[in-house]
Amino acid sequence: MILNSLVSYYEALADKGELERPGWGTARVGYKVCLRPDGSVREITSIKVEETRGKKKQLVPIGVSVPEQVVRSSGIKPNFMCDTGAYLLGYAGTGDKVDKKAAQKFEAAKELHLSILADVDTPAARTVRAFFENYKPDDILALDLPESTLEDLTKDLVTFKDEDDEYLMADPGIRSAWDKSRGEDVDAVKGRCLVTGNTDEIAILHNKIKGVQGAQSSGANLVGFNARSYESYGKDNGQGLNAPVGKYAMFAYTTALNSLLAGKHRARLGDTTVVWWTLDADDEAEGFMDAFINGDDDDAAVAKIVENISKGKPIGLDEDKLEKTFCVLGLAPNAARISVRFFYRDTFGKFVRNIAAHYERLQIEGAKRVLTPYWLALETTSPNVSDRSKAVSPILSGALLSAILNDWRYPEMLYEQVLTRIRAEHEVSAGKAAIIKAYLLKNTENENFREVLTMALNEESNNRAYVLGRLFAALEDAQYHANNSSNLKERYLTSACATPGLVFPSMIQMASHHMAKSGSIGDAKLIASLIDKLEGGVPFPARLSNTEQGLFLEGYYHQVQKKFRDIEKAKQEKEAKS
Repeated sequence: MILNSLVSYYEALADKGELERPGWGTARVGYKVCLRPDGSVREITSIKVEETRGKKKQLVPIGVSVPEQVVRSSGIKPNFMCDTGAYLLGYAGTGDKVDKKAAQKFEAAKELHLSILADVDTPAARTVRAFFENYKPDDILALDLPESTLEDLTKDLVTFKDEDDEYLMADPGIRSAWDKSRGEDVDAVKGRCLVTGNTDEIAILHNKIKGVQGAQSSGANLVGFNARSYESYGKDNGQGLNAPVGKYAMFAYTTALNSLLAGKHRARLGDTTVVWWTLDADDEAEGFMDAFINGDDDDAAVAKIVENISKGKPIGLDEDKLEKTFCVLGLAPNAARISVRFFYRDTFGKFVRNIAAHYERLQIEGAKRVLTPYWLALETTSPNVSDRSKAVSPILSGALLSAILNDWRYPEMLYEQVLTRIRAEHEVSAGKAAIIKAYLLKNTENENFREVLTMALNEESNNRAYVLGRLFAALEDAQYHANNSSNLKERYLTSACATPGLVFPSMIQMASHHMAKSGSIGDAKLIASLIDKLEGGVPFPARLSNTEQGLFLEGYYHQVQKKFRDIEKAKQEKEAKS
């Protein structure tokens, strides 16, 4: 199903002219070898561009359309018109990085190019032929290249350009010769492709997938068999014959996946790289998922859906778009292979409705941003960590996204880590309160306390844990009004939440002194009314369960937000009168 979905995506992009036809692909190229018409090398310079990776800017190779790269498992196999410095320049490197086979690699590349271009009579083809006929690997030393360039040539891909800075491989004659050279392999094994159902040459080795975070930079395999234990009966050392995929399907799925990993429809969650697509390459639908997963809280698409949900309106996306098949794939590194962490395929509308239900559960007063998975995951990390995104549990990130997309129960780890952070920080942020609310709504079935899992304060509820949280906020306010400061939260929030019977009696006794000092009638009335809701408050419960602790924190957060709302309302009334 994964490969089939990727082939459909490839065909949609190919129809739009956004992906190359078979025999061509995109590679990351770092350097250009500028050739004069007589084939001599004028210069070798970088074509890298500056990109921001994490918090740093660095020069990275650019994506270039090149002849399809060969799959190298062993031996010397040159690529056409784009390869490493060892193949195209015969450069062996220095020190402990010397490539002892560089001369053989150059000779193999020379033979390949002269063979393919033998009958091509275009200026570009004559230039390339002249280069390989006259160039000697030692000629590179005469160019007086910087040490950094020479080091890069041992690992980066290079290609040829002319003096007008045009890619020589773009020449129609060279392109035609390359396509012709890829004729049918008479020795290839033919069979029925498991992906397309058509008879085709079976791909013995599959192209590598590049861009999965943590995998080998040179690429890793999604499909491959390198040990007898993985092989089917009668397919000893058959490699790709164990799962026959035609060369067309192999090219299509690898090209599509590499395009996704090199493009914008991707994200990293912990150690998992996530990509998504529609079968017909609908950029608007894919863009919505970009905003949802990547955490762009300024994105209008997600913000509009959240607004519609809060007002009880329809989601606001075109119905035809909602019926499109949508895929989400999670990949993780595993040595030279790639592991599939998860794959979900359903209608776009189903995913959007699940996301909408998730956001509806998250709705809470005081939230300043759209709480995408990125921001929710950050709520489980310490604010003192320099890069909080790297501190997120990789297991939690994937489980959280899976729960949202499929409308499953939220991972227990999410709730536990949020409670842990509140105990450590003595602070209940909007994000943490939203997570507690969403978790308890989805993961619990007790209807007795759902009345308090609301966007804002429920003043009518008599739920014991919720009222205790409200009472703690009221006691904190009483201290603040008496002293213009309060340390109640730092000293008692954790113990009041877990073992209220130990601390509430002493806090109420302190509050009586605070109210006597401040003379605040409002504090006294609120505290008295909340104690009445607890049937006089005696005895306070010795312990609160994990679920009750969440309700306590919701009550505390709601009461604090009510205070802020009242202050803002009084301010507006004062301004209106003046």
